Amino acid sequence: MGLLDYYKQFDDIGESEFNAGLRERRAQEKALALEHVPVLDLSRTEWPELPNAEVVGASVYQARGRLNGYPDSEAVQVRRVLAERHNIRSSQIVFGNGAAELIRSAVYLLASEGDEVVVPCPSRPRYATIVSRAGARLVQPGLPGGMLDAEAVLAAVGPRTRVVILSNPADPTSTYAPAARIGDLVARLPDHVHTVVDESFVQFQDVEPEDSVMSLVEAFPRLLVLRSFSKIYGLSGVRAGYAVGSAAASALLSALAPALGVNALTQATVLQALKVGDPDVRRRRETVIEQRERLLEELSTMAVTVPDSQANFLWIRAHEVPGKDLAARLESSRVRVADGERLGDADCVRVAIRDRHAADRLLWALREALRGSSVEAPTE
Repeated sequence: MGLLDYYKQFDDIGESEFNAGLRERRAQEKALALEHVPVLDLSRTEWPELPNAEVVGASVYQARGRLNGYPDSEAVQVRRVLAERHNIRSSQIVFGNGAAELIRSAVYLLASEGDEVVVPCPSRPRYATIVSRAGARLVQPGLPGGMLDAEAVLAAVGPRTRVVILSNPADPTSTYAPAARIGDLVARLPDHVHTVVDESFVQFQDVEPEDSVMSLVEAFPRLLVLRSFSKIYGLSGVRAGYAVGSAAASALLSALAPALGVNALTQATVLQALKVGDPDVRRRRETVIEQRERLLEELSTMAVTVPDSQANFLWIRAHEVPGKDLAARLESSRVRVADGERLGDADCVRVAIRDRHAADRLLWALREALRGSSVEAPTE
């Protein structure tokens, strides 16, 4: 075959067939390239980096020198440092084996078989598990637009309601309810209802001072506010958290405390994190806020809906792609996200916010996933 004959064979190829061939070749090249790209896991909300070496060292030192001794069952040193930070009494703080475990203890103490626990939906699956194991009935009012709706919560409260659990910033919707809105809701709840506010992600919000909601415990004896060391402190592996309540709620706080305390390694690790970890916490907070603002701005030009996040993650709904399909498309681009179905809304995905490199990869993967759907956000 001569050179002219070789090129003549392409004369009968239509434009659509030619373009299809190009797309197929591009897809093959992309698949081959991605085989060498590690998966970026943005499906989880804990901090991905190891903690400060001094924090790790404190745990190792404790393990080498005190494994044969019982820990301080009342975590006196930890509670004293936390009390100084929050300008409250040590007696108002319960140090426990993670915020979720303290929520579990609160529900078990306050709700009996047949009672009701109100948890706005979508929410963390763990809350439903806790309520179920307590033998109580879960009542789930909606979160319109991802925001806390006080009227919906109040309408869901009945004579058998014992606890209202609020995640703030909310997981998975990432929204934040200011202290004024939380205070208004708690003030209107009947006397037989306690409120538990899970502030595991509170250090990432920039709406108001960090302790704004926590300060409400002074006015509301039936309010508990919980914090975690699993998120911005990067200490998920040691299971540490604490609850703060009113001085008038001493009986409840005493009952919440772990019967045998928290292990010595966890106490040593948390003490060191509180001593030297503030620069790391500030850096992580600043990184998340910077990349969150950038991501929200970029996403506003895409065919997606995203609430105004105040956490270290985004709650994304694609206009033309179901949540499960969106998660699968992102996975094909080596970016893993949390499927929204198990979090309460199958149309959404939850995506963690990390550093600039992670944000770059997420934006590229989202554009690939949305290719073929409209790229401009609809006008109101």
